[in-house]
Amino acid sequence: MVHSGRNVPDRGWLDIMDHTEEDSVQVPLRSLNSAEATFISFVNKSQRTVRPWWIDFEGFPQQYDDIEPGESLDMCTYLTHPWLFRDADTGDELRINRDEIYFPTSAVYNEGNCVYIPTYITIPVYSLKDICLQHLRKLVKREDYKMLHIARSLHDDLSNKVNLQEEIKKLSLRYRNAE
Repeated sequence: MVHSGRNVPDRGWLDIMDHTEEDSVQVPLRSLNSAEATFISFVNKSQRTVRPWWIDFEGFPQQYDDIEPGESLDMCTYLTHPWLFRDADTGDELRINRDEIYFPTSAVYNEGNCVYIPTYITIPVYSLKDICLQHLRKLVKREDYKMLHIARSLHDDLSNKVNLQEEIKKLSLRYRNAE
């Protein structure tokens, strides 16, 4: 089944982001223009519900329809529009074509018709710590984390909500330093 559109619920894992001018100045990872359209099919190869995030012209994430396991989302996007993908229930990082960020490729046409280029969403190889935290979040209510007999740093890790804006800043630095 193919989905398209932008009507998605908040599942509680995302920290509310205050968008400030300072954020957009410090975040070079953003969409640049809408000059060259391309057609992508985001294919969910994971067993998780996936939430796609387009990074807009100011560097802020914009969520799109969730993609259920085995399904896809056909999208007309643009060559300079980066995308991120997260587990819709937990906010855990996912991969697109084995990378953290998806930068669209040029459009493909067959006899004048656009071809939706398949791109594959998968789970990364998580660290043992991350796998354990994921399981604890499923088994223990947030308000009961402090009752667990584990190191304080793990309590903090369990309690932290995903701040996508901060993740984008870190990715921006990593990609800028890689150039």
